[in-house]
Amino acid sequence: MKINRINNLNSVYYSKNNAKSEHSGSVKYESNSNVLSHQLNSLAYANKYMTALSFKGALDSEEKNFKLNLNFDELKRRTSPDNFAAYTLIDESNDAYKKLSQGDKTALKHLVKAAKILEEVYLMQDNPHNIEFKNYLEEQTLKGNEQARLTLQLFNAQKGINAKDIEGGSVNLARGIEPKLQRGFYPEDLTEDEFHNILILMIKKNKISEVKKILNQRTMVERDGKYLKATDYTDYFKEQFVNAATELELAALTSSNDDFNRYLILQANALMMNNPYMDALADKKWAKLQDTPLEFTITRESYDDRMTPSVNKNKKLSAMLKKLGITPYAKDNIGVRVGIVNKEGTEYLLKIKDYMPLMADNMPFKEEYEQNITQNDNKQTMVDVEMVDMTGQLGAYRGAISLASNLPNNDKLSVISGGGKRNVYHIQMREAKYADNITKKLDAILNKSQHKYFDTQALHDFTILHENVHSLGPKNGTEKLGIYKNTIEENKADMGALVMLDVLTKNGFYTPLQQKKLLVSYFSAYVQKGPDFSNAHRLRNIMQNNFFIKEGALSVDDNGIMTVNFEKVTPAANKMLKQIIRLQLDGTQKDAQEYIKQNAVWSDELDKIAHNIKQADSTLNARIVSPLADKLAVQ
Repeated sequence: MKINRINNLNSVYYSKNNAKSEHSGSVKYESNSNVLSHQLNSLAYANKYMTALSFKGALDSEEKNFKLNLNFDELKRRTSPDNFAAYTLIDESNDAYKKLSQGDKTALKHLVKAAKILEEVYLMQDNPHNIEFKNYLEEQTLKGNEQARLTLQLFNAQKGINAKDIEGGSVNLARGIEPKLQRGFYPEDLTEDEFHNILILMIKKNKISEVKKILNQRTMVERDGKYLKATDYTDYFKEQFVNAATELELAALTSSNDDFNRYLILQANALMMNNPYMDALADKKWAKLQDTPLEFTITRESYDDRMTPSVNKNKKLSAMLKKLGITPYAKDNIGVRVGIVNKEGTEYLLKIKDYMPLMADNMPFKEEYEQNITQNDNKQTMVDVEMVDMTGQLGAYRGAISLASNLPNNDKLSVISGGGKRNVYHIQMREAKYADNITKKLDAILNKSQHKYFDTQALHDFTILHENVHSLGPKNGTEKLGIYKNTIEENKADMGALVMLDVLTKNGFYTPLQQKKLLVSYFSAYVQKGPDFSNAHRLRNIMQNNFFIKEGALSVDDNGIMTVNFEKVTPAANKMLKQIIRLQLDGTQKDAQEYIKQNAVWSDELDKIAHNIKQADSTLNARIVSPLADKLAVQ
């Protein structure tokens, strides 16, 4: 494909040397579209990605000898086939890959390379020691150190030093390095109280613009004397972002779909400009993509940073920020998805699209807020994807992993300024999640009379409902819930899914039998092997299951066997959904904390179920295996 000029691109005009928005005449920038001048960077990357890497802030691993935290026997146990599950993505034999044009295959290679590059960014965001620790493990593995080799397997699976396993236990791979509120976004020695006091001091010294940058989603924060200073991702990670942008532009040269290529160019430009408006342009374009052969997403989600939202706990600081009109946004982690769109699966997803306005109309208190979906404006696209690669936050297995996503999130400029959303579903992830031990697990936890209702397709249907409900409910204002915002949002998506299941059944989209299958499958899949209160998704499971038990929608006998009481599920889900929406509308971080504390109880019933699951399934950790991506990355 020849890329010289792209016209009418979301009101952006692109040429070989520059681009500007007709809505923002002051936005002028240099594009990275002179691809030939970056060929050496691109060609060098294959070797770079396979060897020890040097990054800003990373020490030479020879300067530091880490102490491995897990002994050899524990590592062997955790990495044994029975305990270390594999989520295997597609290889060269996949039909979707074989049917791609040669140009799309070449483009896919560059998209994979971009994904590998951006994983480096995530590792630095997650923990300041991740890179040097990984280098250390690789060096020790080459020297024949078996303890290091097995530790490296777990590191690559959880993509970092610290994580939780499926049972909720801590998996800390390096002795003396514990997870912190600030992850890698803030100075490692910064405490919560000091952070708050520095911000108060900076406000008093009229450093308002810098405070706003510090509390922004897309900055890394460092010390600056007695103050703090923020650096935009595009500057802090400039090497990685420029290299990734180059790969995207190379992909746009050979990809067969003009619409997709326009998105790639916009995304490349966004990676190189300290300007959130460029991210918004790329996000808006991505959210409109529906009929493209390839899929590439840079997910920017804020599940891990707990330092930034902590300002909501400080009444003095919170009042000062509110007076200045500054909203604190948790930092975005970088994740990347690469795949091939499955047309048949996508057609199935799109069946629900016409019902989205009906779903929006059935949300509680709908008159009190703006939704992303309205009767006249259904800005929602959705695709089913054969997964080639998942890197960064998206590919990190930490007790669970993503089956789908609905992006961009509501805090992004593209959504705030009227852009739409896009659901992407991960075929290989959902197939692998329920491939093994299902019968054994059902025998261990579910009333035998209800086994006939369990169905993996129903689980996919529930995921579809869950993701679409993320586009419903209050569009704005949930940042005030602080560190609990994500837990409440995931809680809303699940309860909304159950309520909308009943709405759609009454309107003929699902049959009563399908409704029962979804309910039984949902409850069977979303009980867990142990308490994990650190993860938004797993915490909401505890809240919901405990709530349903109290409401009589779920019964658990003395042996830990569940029975779903169908007639009580929808009333209970509707009750909880109303409570959640009121929290999103009127609540504070303290209110959300109290609500979670009230419901997130690891009860005797949940403990009995967990005991049974452990007897049926010994899995502790899991990893992504990406054979096609690994091959393409070194071509």
